[in-house]
Amino acid sequence: MAKISVKARTSSATITDVARELGVSISTVSRALTRPQLLRPETRARVLAAVEQLNYRPNLLARGLKSGRAGAILLVVPNLSPFFMEIFAGAEEAAHEAGFSVLLGHSAEDPAREIACFDQVASGRADGIISAAVPSIYASGKRPLPPLVMVMERCPERTVPLIRVDDDTGAMRATEHLIGLGHRRIAHICGNKKAQSSARRLEGYRRALDQAGLRAQPEWIHPGDYSVQSGMDAVRRLMLLKHPPTAIFCANDEMAYGAIHALHLLGLRVPQDISIAGCDDQNMAAYSSPPLTTLHIPRHDLGRRAALELIDKLQGRDVAHEVLLPTRLVVRESTAAPAAASRARPAPR
Repeated sequence: MAKISVKARTSSATITDVARELGVSISTVSRALTRPQLLRPETRARVLAAVEQLNYRPNLLARGLKSGRAGAILLVVPNLSPFFMEIFAGAEEAAHEAGFSVLLGHSAEDPAREIACFDQVASGRADGIISAAVPSIYASGKRPLPPLVMVMERCPERTVPLIRVDDDTGAMRATEHLIGLGHRRIAHICGNKKAQSSARRLEGYRRALDQAGLRAQPEWIHPGDYSVQSGMDAVRRLMLLKHPPTAIFCANDEMAYGAIHALHLLGLRVPQDISIAGCDDQNMAAYSSPPLTTLHIPRHDLGRRAALELIDKLQGRDVAHEVLLPTRLVVRESTAAPAAASRARPAPR
């Protein structure tokens, strides 16, 4: 590549300047930036190097006006937990490879904010949406659905591509792990009652107990909302039972962290006095105290596959109706066989 002048590096270059510098066509430069899969890796690398050296910045607005597309997809999440941020990372990776950007919409489970997010497609700010929830006005058909792919949760009343994990089988495996260690009083802290994934995890827990000849006692099942605080609150109540559980399966890692913290405050040890298992396998799960046994949810793959399906949909290609990703149990140090000798239940502080 020819030496680039100081002026060229410090001023804003055009796509024509990049093409002239490399001795290639303008269309080749455009493909390298928007459809890189059509070029050889070495060609794209040369173009990107020239783009950086010449300080070329594509006019995204002009490109969008010409194509009728925003070149962006919107990921709508109910909260900014590590779980959804990892899904965002997977979606952004796939979108970047296809020449799309990813916008993040935080709905905070507020219906008005959900509607505002979905309206971004109608206003031309995004081409399609990846979401775990659909506003009722869209789900009911009162407004036409934008190009949409659901992640984790099915769209009620509408047929929409869905990317989810095998929650019920995974929860069943986690509960079977606790049964295999010798536990017979196994409690479950549920997730958000509005989430289909929470119901599937509860079903897996129940099925494992049924197949082992153990009946899930109503007092063993405690509501939660996926937050650390709800895990703490649930443990405080569970430990007040006449026969408290010897193990708890939590519907996500954050509630498991809360459960462990509450047990420590009660003077109980994990796993010597009570075993705790989670669900998600967040990055911090391996570094909690003790390291958490948990069900691995492929969050990055969820986001990546959802983005690929949406991009295929936007480009007129066939998409899958439903994609089911597997889970796997990661056994660490928060689960063990129940204590051999019974002991008095401590009074809560």
